[in-house]
Amino acid sequence: MKYLWASILILFMGGCSTKHYSISSPKVITIKSPKLKFSDTGYIRYEADAVEVELFTAGIAVEKISIDDKVCVSAGCMSEEAFVKEYLYEKYPVDTMRRILQGEPIFGGKGKDETCGGALFQFIRDDDMDIMYRRKGSEIFFKDRLNGLMIKINELEDTNETK
Repeated sequence: MKYLWASILILFMGGCSTKHYSISSPKVITIKSPKLKFSDTGYIRYEADAVEVELFTAGIAVEKISIDDKVCVSAGCMSEEAFVKEYLYEKYPVDTMRRILQGEPIFGGKGKDETCGGALFQFIRDDDMDIMYRRKGSEIFFKDRLNGLMIKINELEDTNETK
């Protein structure tokens, strides 16, 4: 009996702790990959290098992707390298999804260009990928034409505003 109470106490105090993120904002998120297809609302939360995406359909949470020391999805947890190979493309850098979700340069800034309108572009083309990555204001758009991947993130507009 003493061991049961000790186990419950340990589980209660540390085993189920939740991460607190300093940035959390509602978004319209579209993800199209061979393994994941989604287009609806969601939240992107992050603190330093920890990122969490919670995806909703009709107001019901349908998927959560948490990236920290491991990547956790509804199917289980795996290394970030395994996630990129399974859900994106095996030749991408390990931190590709994390950087896209945070709107940071990918591939070490390769092919980076800035327009006079303030949009940041990256074009990465070779035999294995044809990537266009754009960040402008609150919009993030990533597309790899050769590998059939697309991620689009926009701010969720408040439709209840009076004009």
